[in-house]
Amino acid sequence: MLKAMAKQQLASNEAVRVAVVGGGASAVLLAARLLDASVAQAVHVSIVEPSGRLAAGVAYGTDDSEHLLNVRASGMSADPSQPGDLVDWMAQRSLGGPDTFLPRREFRTYLQEHLEAAAERATSGTLEVLTDQVVAVEISSESTHLELASGTVVAADYVVLAIGNPAPGIPSPLATLIGAEGWVPDPWAPGALKELQGKQRILLVGTGLTMADVALTLSRQNPKPEHLELLALSRNGLLPKSHLLVQPPRPLQVIDLAQDADDVLALQAKIVRRIRDHVGAEYPDENWREVIDAIRPFANALWRRFDDEQQRLFLSRVLRDWDVHRHRMSPPTAQRLGALITSGVMTTHVGQVLQASSSALGGIVLELELDGTQKELEVDAVVNCTGPGRSWLPPENPVVTDLMNSGLAQPDPHGLGLLTTAEGHLVKETGEAVDQIFVIGPPRRGTLFETTAIPELRSQALHIADQILLRS
Repeated sequence: MLKAMAKQQLASNEAVRVAVVGGGASAVLLAARLLDASVAQAVHVSIVEPSGRLAAGVAYGTDDSEHLLNVRASGMSADPSQPGDLVDWMAQRSLGGPDTFLPRREFRTYLQEHLEAAAERATSGTLEVLTDQVVAVEISSESTHLELASGTVVAADYVVLAIGNPAPGIPSPLATLIGAEGWVPDPWAPGALKELQGKQRILLVGTGLTMADVALTLSRQNPKPEHLELLALSRNGLLPKSHLLVQPPRPLQVIDLAQDADDVLALQAKIVRRIRDHVGAEYPDENWREVIDAIRPFANALWRRFDDEQQRLFLSRVLRDWDVHRHRMSPPTAQRLGALITSGVMTTHVGQVLQASSSALGGIVLELELDGTQKELEVDAVVNCTGPGRSWLPPENPVVTDLMNSGLAQPDPHGLGLLTTAEGHLVKETGEAVDQIFVIGPPRRGTLFETTAIPELRSQALHIADQILLRS
């Protein structure tokens, strides 16, 4: 646990009280920024996290050494003012260099130590971590109160929702498997995949980054890997692309905001043409990855300029193709997954599950649309690898349920997250901003499309911390 937990008393009665709901990467980055800023304004930060583990959400909670970051270490510093901070931390521990794709469990340790260091050097800032869950929020003219599952009430001047990604959504044909042996609705739930040791034929529903990690874990933990049969299935059968081992940072100019925010499909065609016809126009060895990376800094500006119709077009026609190119696998992960495919342990398929039921022998019987034909297949297990869910409606999270019921929150028009202002305030059902409540990270995806990676999270943390302390 953090050494700084000993400093749990308020430095003064005038300290700004900030309650952070959730303890993942978003919460850690925000708390560190608030503590660093306590040189100018006394602050007390309370992080409420049910597991008691910090920086251990879906992204970095894994303990599997083969689950790697999907971004090079050079781009993952927790402090935007010190871009080499993570690389320096790794060098002290002989964990690699700038182009290393660090195990996610090591990055979790880095984030925890980053927060601990911020708490220890805080001039007039204090930090406490409560192993509990927020179930209700009440706003009054004097302060905001958080009711916890234990019955404790926490008073705060500001609340920040750092609740991360929701649990994976369950495709409706698989809802019949609830409680069935061999059904894994959430592969990131503690111990979920260990229950599948000894299972031989396993269907992985989804072919994205979650599937890649799950496949590696299942292949390694199986006592008879030569008999293992993994079938990865999605509507398009597309696998994430791979990063280059070393990618040169070059200032490519791809986006023109004045023109490219009018027509999503025209923008898609422009990017395809750039990749297909003009690679090498600026540099002889220009790579498509550089083109995609040159678009990313403009992604949120483009998203905000798209009207509702253009946003819907993007989600229905472009999103999956964007995801497989934008959210890439590390080279080691791609190599290991490729070996599973080459050896025949894993096969990928285009299709969907039509029906599912438990068999008399303890397996799962599936009616599938598989590579263009309908087929019945019996498997030992099914793992839901569809990735984070998109439904923020109740009852996904008790605090969200409460905020929705009280009219203090509403989903964005596309159901990607909670509706927020450009500054990160929660938006009431009536359309007014909730001044006392901020949102950080994945729940803001409806407003900020790129809002899950460390560069965006650390920027949001800095912005929210500044707003809180400048108002106080």
